[in-house]
Amino acid sequence: MKFAIIMPFYNAEKRLSLSINSIIKQSYSFLKHVEVLLINDGSTDSSGTIAKRYAEKYPDNIRVFEVPNGGPAKARNIGIHNVQENTDFVGFLDADDILSSNMLENMAAFLEQSDVNMFVPAFYYLDDFGEKQKISPHKLNYRFMQGNRVVNIESEPLAIHFYIGGTFLRYESLKEFSFDETLHFGEDQLLITQFLLENHTYGLIADAGYYYYRDMKGKNSLVSSSWKKPERYTSFLQKVYQTYLATSKEKFGTVIPYVKNLIAYHAKLFFYKENVYFNEILNEVEQKAFVLELQQIFNEVGASTILALDTPLVVKEMMLSILQNGWPVRFETLPLKEIPLVTIKENYRIGKPAVIELILEEQLNTLPNDGRFVAVTRFGECSAEIVTRKSEQKIWDIVVRQADTIERAVFKLKPYQSKVQFFYKDSTKKTSIAGVRVMSSLLGKVKRNIKLKRDFK
Repeated sequence: MKFAIIMPFYNAEKRLSLSINSIIKQSYSFLKHVEVLLINDGSTDSSGTIAKRYAEKYPDNIRVFEVPNGGPAKARNIGIHNVQENTDFVGFLDADDILSSNMLENMAAFLEQSDVNMFVPAFYYLDDFGEKQKISPHKLNYRFMQGNRVVNIESEPLAIHFYIGGTFLRYESLKEFSFDETLHFGEDQLLITQFLLENHTYGLIADAGYYYYRDMKGKNSLVSSSWKKPERYTSFLQKVYQTYLATSKEKFGTVIPYVKNLIAYHAKLFFYKENVYFNEILNEVEQKAFVLELQQIFNEVGASTILALDTPLVVKEMMLSILQNGWPVRFETLPLKEIPLVTIKENYRIGKPAVIELILEEQLNTLPNDGRFVAVTRFGECSAEIVTRKSEQKIWDIVVRQADTIERAVFKLKPYQSKVQFFYKDSTKKTSIAGVRVMSSLLGKVKRNIKLKRDFK
């Protein structure tokens, strides 16, 4: 099995060697089975020198291409056009990320059992806080819980995939596609989605990992800076989301649930922490054009898909407000539940009391029916400390949660309160919310962290 790995890089001197070494040290013979195409995208630091040093050491396996700075789409296309014809699969690695050492071996073994044109490993964030590192799984890693397998996007519409790092595509099939060089973000998910709408299936490699490096102090990644560019908004919707919709209708005669879920999952990012740039970057005319384009797309996606998202309620309310009202944006909250909607956050630190927070999703000035949250243990019952918001919560300068409304209910447990059941009590009834076994949760968290770090090493 012959693999080609394309790695564009721009001023990547700090971590380029780590990334290249993760390919060289593969358990599946690098010298026999792997070609690396390093695309120097106009670097001005020493990363070009580092790349040439590797090419000189491994002249039969590593090639370097020097190109003027043109962005990752152009660099990846250059890589694809220079892949050797005897290549079976082409993979992509960003210049600061890392492949687990067993990745290619496990992929080759998988291909002996399954004839797919694309496969991906489990995806992990490698968060760098300076001296401290944290490894955490991507939210979409639930796809890997059943082990190595083949996904069909028609029968598993929630098994969405859109990032290029660690993705491997059959070379013969990839030849029919290219990255859109007019896009400087989202070009990877556009290619992947078009590829899947053509091929319908892809493989999951659960026992291998792609580690995505995030500099939590620098915060200067392409992803973060893209929100400060006008083309990240209306133009992106038209070139990416609208292409999904059009291609799905062309291939299937309708917008399939997979595409609806993909768009909804990705579009929620417009309302997360980077949403402050919406008013800074776009004038009112541009804001109107963006919102109306987004409304049109949400009409195709549908309210039910938005409501099913695993995302804070306030984000879903903003998305539904745009769907219903268009421009100007009139934010509307959903009807209140009889039992307040909460998300449970568990905070465990060895040697410290366990803290359980019930994050209230809805906007509430007071709890319904004179209600209260209580924790019940074998030692009795205790009520939560109710914490209100100190300031308004905003999306696009629109107030979505008022100050002084209830933000969370907090329980600080004693060391002996290891098994807890949480309830909501009001004047009419007592409703169970969730149960927590503190020691089991704490040990589970410790074991998961140890396993992630062991697998990474």
